[in-house]
Amino acid sequence: MKYQHLIQICEFLQNFKTLSHIKRVGDNLFKLSFDSYELFFDMNKTACNIHKNGSFVENKIYKAPFDGVLAKRLVKSKILQICVVENNRILHIKTELKASYKAFITNLYFEFTGRFTNVIITDEKGVILEALRHLDNDVRSVRVGRVLAPLPPYKIKEKDVEKIENFDEFFEGEFEKLNLANLAQIRNSKLTQIDKKIEILHANLNAVQKESELLAKAENLANLGQVLSANLYNLSDWQREFCLNDENGESVEFRLENPPKIAMNEFFNEAKKLRQKAANSHIQIANLNEKIEFYENLKNLIANAKSVEELEILLPKKRISANLKEKNAEFVQSFYIGEFKISVGKNEKGNEFLLKNSAKNDFWFHLKDRASAHVIVQTNKQNLSEEIAKFAAKICVNFSVKEAGNYLVDYTKRLNVSPVKGSFVHYVDYKTIGVLKP
Repeated sequence: MKYQHLIQICEFLQNFKTLSHIKRVGDNLFKLSFDSYELFFDMNKTACNIHKNGSFVENKIYKAPFDGVLAKRLVKSKILQICVVENNRILHIKTELKASYKAFITNLYFEFTGRFTNVIITDEKGVILEALRHLDNDVRSVRVGRVLAPLPPYKIKEKDVEKIENFDEFFEGEFEKLNLANLAQIRNSKLTQIDKKIEILHANLNAVQKESELLAKAENLANLGQVLSANLYNLSDWQREFCLNDENGESVEFRLENPPKIAMNEFFNEAKKLRQKAANSHIQIANLNEKIEFYENLKNLIANAKSVEELEILLPKKRISANLKEKNAEFVQSFYIGEFKISVGKNEKGNEFLLKNSAKNDFWFHLKDRASAHVIVQTNKQNLSEEIAKFAAKICVNFSVKEAGNYLVDYTKRLNVSPVKGSFVHYVDYKTIGVLKP
């Protein structure tokens, strides 16, 4: 964040009267509404800025003490002052929030100061109420309950910048610069993760023996068992190496580790296991192919994601905790956006599961007039926003068809969907969204 830009932004923000909303929507990302003008403050140490992002989708809820203080002291507060601290890249917002019995004066500091970048909240006396980062260094201590020591001014050396003529264009341009810098790197990292999963699945698929091979091995072992069975009366328990003739008179050589009778039972048991494995090999192959197809579809979504936030929804960098893991992950995949859970069936079994286990007020998505994956959005009694509906529709398309093109997705509440047989349904009272698959 350039100091000269920060001064101009400060002058622009002085036109607003109310901090109508403020919320942390990323680990270091804040969404603020000045009256009704929405901005994002990115407080990442390496690339902090202020920008606009009209396509932002919130995918995480923060409930730390810091977030509680933000909501309690600053939401719907009156702006008393906005200024830039002299010779420091620090934006100071002073607010007043009137309660029934008193008024709270709060100081909010956005410090764009490199490795010490921070967001600090103090009361009217300068006592720290909370901070994004609690720090202790030679300059000052940022700890709850201590008076915030102001940073001393310093000489800022930077090239002159042009006057900002159109703030909408400036803030949108700041987002594009930030997004492009992060998007390619994070996308490549996540694509590498997916490629590794696909590579392992292909290796497992190649390792699955064909049904004919397994049956041939079973037949050979069963034949060995039968030869031993027919000749047990001539064999002693101590014999391990010998030759016997089978029913066709051909000589069969044996080298056993156990007594002949035990070896005979082992041959028969192993033959039985191989026949069972042969009978199920097509199921194993089908399951592996379904997993490969799922990750190929996910890879396509990641390759065409437009923002870092979307990438984190599709493939979170942190593993989902045990209590959030999908109980039926073999045939259902879920994505989390804030309090919304979007689940897609990986196959017919997954589609049936979603139909049977969704609530009447959940939303159901399906391609119009053609076979497709079923998608269920659990709203947790929240209104289904246009952004969530579009994202769910995109999930539905990408896990249903491979070809690029324009597709229509119908969606309605689950109570309007009547299963006919398996995952086949009738539905009424629906809306339709158009989705372009690249």
